Amino acid sequence: MMDKINNRDWKGYWSDQELNLDMFFNYLSIEKGLSKNTIQSYKNDFKVFCSYLWSPKNFEENIFPNSNKKKFYLIIKNASSENIILNQSLREITTEHIVSYLEEITKKGFKKSTRSRIYSTLNQFYSYEKTKGRIAKNPMDTIGRPQISRSLPKTLSEQEVDLLLNYIRISPEGGETDFQKKKRLRSLCLIEILYSTGMRVSELVNLKVRDIDILKRTARIIAKGDKERKVYFTTSTTKVIENWMSFLPSGSSYLFPSHSGDGHLTRDSVNKILSIFAKNLGFDKKKLSPHKLRHAFATHLLNRGADIRVIQELLGHSNISTTEIYTHILDSELISSVRSNHPLSKTEH
Repeated sequence: MMDKINNRDWKGYWSDQELNLDMFFNYLSIEKGLSKNTIQSYKNDFKVFCSYLWSPKNFEENIFPNSNKKKFYLIIKNASSENIILNQSLREITTEHIVSYLEEITKKGFKKSTRSRIYSTLNQFYSYEKTKGRIAKNPMDTIGRPQISRSLPKTLSEQEVDLLLNYIRISPEGGETDFQKKKRLRSLCLIEILYSTGMRVSELVNLKVRDIDILKRTARIIAKGDKERKVYFTTSTTKVIENWMSFLPSGSSYLFPSHSGDGHLTRDSVNKILSIFAKNLGFDKKKLSPHKLRHAFATHLLNRGADIRVIQELLGHSNISTTEIYTHILDSELISSVRSNHPLSKTEH
């Protein structure tokens, strides 16, 4: 029997659905270790889905990709009661309802990546509900995931990384002031760490002095969802860190302190530093960013024979499928190399 309450407004309807979702969100937080931001993105996906379940007609007329959120909720709040068609509970919908919803967001032009994420969100929720015995079957079981083509990230070559680091390592002609030297060593240190460890820029700026073990050449990272992992420095990077630490104020908590509200260098500041180097060296600015250095770290390790499971651990990926994008980069480079260098390539037209 379907749950229909024809005069229930959006606020009351969403409040009821949140009660159904609370245990799932707690599961994502406590057992899966997902961050607050990630869980909030799940909640946003459910709000859009529930707005369809509450009133498909209102959804069809008013909800579009990139809609202003304030306008979106205002439209829902003020929708007339005759627009309320389903008003279904999350636990009582059928496969047909979900198929209709996926068809609707496809028709509206929601991106494939967005539709794939929504599919994953719903599938995880209903798998969880079935495991807990609150529903008899997962309505997603017979629905295929939207297929998306994964674009390969542009990445720096090993030669380009060497050029970048050597550019920073060499003192300018005519010497430099203590302030200039400090600024240069800070830039060298943060870039060497990013490339040597593959850590995220958010992990870099939050790195604390106490979490670095110079003797073991390791650092303790608190990653997404408060998951902890270790990263490893090269000998070269360890020396750079020691040089930079000699410039740190006494008692500094962060490796990269600043006068920002958080007490450490911001992600935007790191991006600006790299943007200046990209301009000075004539690099494509899309290839030089903290995330591209993370890509370079993984790609170059893979090129040199590192096991993909090791790379997964070093990057802090929960799922191996996330790391497998780098195998596609390697495959692409191998194909290009064969086409360019194989003797038989000369006969190709």
